[in-house]
Amino acid sequence: MDENNYENRHEHKSDDCFMCGHPVMRHILAGILTFLGAFAAFYVVTDWHYKRMLDPMVQMRKMDRMMMKEARMAEKSAQRDFARADLLENKAGQIIHIDKTDDVYKIIINLKPFDNDEKNVEVTTEGNKMTITAAGETKKHNKNAIIRFTQSFIFPDNALIGEMSKFKDGSKYIIVVPLED
Repeated sequence: MDENNYENRHEHKSDDCFMCGHPVMRHILAGILTFLGAFAAFYVVTDWHYKRMLDPMVQMRKMDRMMMKEARMAEKSAQRDFARADLLENKAGQIIHIDKTDDVYKIIINLKPFDNDEKNVEVTTEGNKMTITAAGETKKHNKNAIIRFTQSFIFPDNALIGEMSKFKDGSKYIIVVPLED
């Protein structure tokens, strides 16, 4: 009896099965159903993506992030520019230094950046205005660079610019402008 049950369970005979008689059709329908399922999944994911992409709130957050990034970049750029300006101001202070006493103005020029030669420094006067122009060549990291520096000073009326004296003291070029009593 067990043998009959075993045989009946595993036998599959049906005269109404359309797919059993047409195996090619079964493969075609399985391919079509797979394609439709994949298309539906792609459509759903694409629809979600475009709805999210076109959502005004999402776009506003993206714009806010972009504007914050631009603001940070502008702030960093401004800080770099201020740092460069401070560095240039410090370097200018290292090149020319002015001392005022009761009877003279002393302008001290560092000659090291200008090849340690007072001939590279030109002093011109016009009325109570003095202009100092200096140039020199430096070598850094196997590169030649030309340094050119110009600065003007306006002295008070009691300064005797015509009676100024210039001399070199080591690596310093000193200009002395006497004051009228």
